[in-house]
Amino acid sequence: SRFFNFIFAFLLHIIFIREIKKHYSINEDMLVIYSAFSLVILPWYFGVLYSLGEVTSTIIFFYGLLLFQPRRRRSLILLSFSIFFGKLILLFVFVIFYLTYIFLTKEYKNLLSDIFFFFLPLILWISFIAIYYTKGNIFEYIYDFIYFNFINNRSAGIKEAFSYNILDYLLSYKNSEVVNWNLADLLRVLVSPLIFVAIVFLYLSNTLDKFRNLIIPIVVSTTSLFLWFWILSPTKWIRYSQHFLLIQILFIFFLLVQKNAKINRNVILIIISLYFSLFFSSSLLILLFMVTISVIQIFKKQQLPMLFPYLLGIVFFINLVNSYIELDSKTEFTFELETCKETLTSRECYQEYISQ
Repeated sequence: SRFFNFIFAFLLHIIFIREIKKHYSINEDMLVIYSAFSLVILPWYFGVLYSLGEVTSTIIFFYGLLLFQPRRRRSLILLSFSIFFGKLILLFVFVIFYLTYIFLTKEYKNLLSDIFFFFLPLILWISFIAIYYTKGNIFEYIYDFIYFNFINNRSAGIKEAFSYNILDYLLSYKNSEVVNWNLADLLRVLVSPLIFVAIVFLYLSNTLDKFRNLIIPIVVSTTSLFLWFWILSPTKWIRYSQHFLLIQILFIFFLLVQKNAKINRNVILIIISLYFSLFFSSSLLILLFMVTISVIQIFKKQQLPMLFPYLLGIVFFINLVNSYIELDSKTEFTFELETCKETLTSRECYQEYISQ
């Protein structure tokens, strides 16, 4: 059943890629291949196997963003669905995205229509609550929901707003799970979003104005969540980073498979190489990949834009095989807790568990 959760996430990619192909000129096959790799290069990627919701909701949200210009109403429904039936943290990303888009395009006449279609999944969500919530009425549920997810949520950072100063926020990582991360996770969560911004703004110099109005809001919204994560969130749980990391990874993949707006500047491709090298599982693989890109740049400079997408796919496949070998070679630990066989709530079970 866990593997089915991975298959389900991959099928979501395939379904939405078929949809966006109707509106964008892309290499569909390459994007499908890339999307499969996107599920296994994320920090804490195994969350998708447990169907925790971060990855699947973000997949729906990402394709909703791509559909915002060509299919605005459908996009708003998808975005809303991914938020209210997925992960509420994506509401933060949507609000920043939408406000930035409206600011750039001045499409104020669509506000009422946008609100209506965005609220359709929300109305359905509230209807389910009204029917099945048994601990009070709908208003009590909303109060409990806000209190649990915002006011009393350690990760939200709302309680700390009344007691933290600027230095407390900047040093909050010392009391978070960041101190337990390895260097690879730190580079992926802290450095890769900064490289993403550089890549996109270099790409913007060669894009059409209409596409720019979609790209800039995506950059601003995901970067805003990145800043919230590193500055305002006291816990900095790594699974919350998946929302901005996955959107950014998928968006670079989307840029790479463009047919009409191909990335033909080698400097951008080299920076993209550096970006994705942060997600490789082996230092040797990173070195081989960067050396290969450098050799092509020196001797076959004109062919780099054509060869790069395929080379990246090959390296991702090698990375996947290497990750499997590394994981398979690790020592397996089996714990059999005798006192926990009858009940998990006894004091004896707890004592035996923490002593392992």
